[in-house]
Amino acid sequence: MTDMPSLSAAIKQAATLSEILDRLKDTDAATLPAKDVTVIARRLAKLGPEHQGPSIRIAYLANHTIDALPDHVAVAAAAQGIVAAAYVGAYNQHFQAVLDPGSDLADFDPQLIFLSLTMRELAPDLIRGFGRLSPADRAAEAERIVAELTQWAEAAKQATGATLLIGNFASPAIPAAGIADLTDRDGESAFYAKLNLALADAFADDDRVYLFDLDRITAGFGKAGATNRRLYYLARMDWHERLLAPIAQELVRYIQPLTGRTRKCLVVDLDNTLWGGVVGEDGWDGIKIGPESPDGAAFADFQRSLLALKRRGIVLAINSKNNYDDVAEAFEKRRDDMPLKLDDFAAAEINWDGKHDNIARIAKTLNIGIDSLAFIDDNPAECALVKEMHPSVKVIHFDGDAGRFADLIPALADFQKLKVTAEDRAKTEQYRDNRARSVAAQQAGSLADYLAGLQTEITIRPPTAADAARVHQLFNKTNQFNLTTRRYSPADVERFMAGNGYELRVIDAQDRFGQLGTIALTLVDLSGAEPAVDSFLMSCRAMGREVETAIMNQLKADHLAVASALTARFLPTKKNKPVEKFYDSQGFKLVEQRPTGEKLYRLEADAAAAIDCAHISVVEED
Repeated sequence: MTDMPSLSAAIKQAATLSEILDRLKDTDAATLPAKDVTVIARRLAKLGPEHQGPSIRIAYLANHTIDALPDHVAVAAAAQGIVAAAYVGAYNQHFQAVLDPGSDLADFDPQLIFLSLTMRELAPDLIRGFGRLSPADRAAEAERIVAELTQWAEAAKQATGATLLIGNFASPAIPAAGIADLTDRDGESAFYAKLNLALADAFADDDRVYLFDLDRITAGFGKAGATNRRLYYLARMDWHERLLAPIAQELVRYIQPLTGRTRKCLVVDLDNTLWGGVVGEDGWDGIKIGPESPDGAAFADFQRSLLALKRRGIVLAINSKNNYDDVAEAFEKRRDDMPLKLDDFAAAEINWDGKHDNIARIAKTLNIGIDSLAFIDDNPAECALVKEMHPSVKVIHFDGDAGRFADLIPALADFQKLKVTAEDRAKTEQYRDNRARSVAAQQAGSLADYLAGLQTEITIRPPTAADAARVHQLFNKTNQFNLTTRRYSPADVERFMAGNGYELRVIDAQDRFGQLGTIALTLVDLSGAEPAVDSFLMSCRAMGREVETAIMNQLKADHLAVASALTARFLPTKKNKPVEKFYDSQGFKLVEQRPTGEKLYRLEADAAAAIDCAHISVVEED
């Protein structure tokens, strides 16, 4: 934890944005005093325009005063390495802001719009005289509110390319009818529950609109203290100033997946982390796990929270100094007590090597960037060494309180997803299949024999509405095999899927070991005189089997049958070095190389030829 008294002074002295972000790294922004938040936010705003890394433009619209919230969000986002620029709309002008094409909001061009409406202004009769309204009047008011928010969302989607985040409604701390409210089917508690469920249902299938659970946040904070009535009467501030930090923390949980700053894999220690005790000393029957003891029950709950992460699409791995046979025996003998099984882990480094070395091996085994890993261990020395050797790994020191960590880990912004796809749910099985492929590769007589033996089949097809979330994930999380690494928003994905001068294709793959899922996409810009490959990217788990060549063969066939040439470009990043020569290998001619490392390519139709990859079966769907 950063030393709080020195943080504000250090931020004031920082000359660059990078220095500020380094200072804020791993800081719990929710614990900062309000005055420090203000100082840091001002420095971020002053130096922010120089930032070349992850950033996001957020517009805040409300029918109550929320001017102080953007500072808290800016600091909380900066602690995660993200710079958040802010626009605050005029009081109660949320409809006007999105309907006016010449508004300041349009000039700001937000990537995310956060809308918060207080019931005090939206439906004052519900606040002032709920008990006077008939059940029919209450139901009609709920329908009006849902309709108004739906209409606003449609207007905002038409006017901007932003993702929309709409706050739901917190039920009152004390209903007007007191304890009798829960015996009334049409009481306030039931009204707010039904209203929030109706809102969730209204936007459930919309990939550009998400609900922000203010009801849950205020409940966790304490509804009785969530509003400072005096400030509301004086300045229409609906939220207590101390509520701003938890609201900002929740907003960052949306910002991280929107900017592609989430982690793919959680690596866990075993002894005194996944269970209580040391299996090599206490034996499989001596470790604490399961309902027979308070500590054992807490560790079981912690394992259940990790299992929930796995179902969310976060890959689990083990990094433990232990004898493998002791660990395997513990999982087997205590299987009824342990929610997690050994098969739930996509990789396991169980040995006596340095844990920092094991971390590197896990990243290599899974074929993901080391900055995609988070690591949790109870030993502070091990945590410090991993942090020193791999600064990009998120290191979490487990303090022994398994009950606390059962709630802490799933709530971390690093593991959030805007939506959980079928692809996410199958992630561990896909990595397990990859291990089987690795064994087959080692046993094969040659690379050609191995590739032929995989019996790979790919399907190239237009995306459907159900693919939108996965397409957004691929655009924002794919780094190694990504020729341009352009990050696109849900609104962009929506536009590409509609056509509008672009051809978007997704690629599914399978082989004899199982389904790989949707592993690649291509985006071709058709607006110019010649088609241009805007994006060509592929999941790292599909690399090494020439799938990319089969996809490019199809691109050539589809576009050069009707166009004289196909153009493309390579934009270098720190991570896409493996594909620097991809277009060269596919027969494209280098036209220009710029000082930035950017390369422009062109392939003439009469010079194009398919490259042999007969071991891959290709199905193209219209």
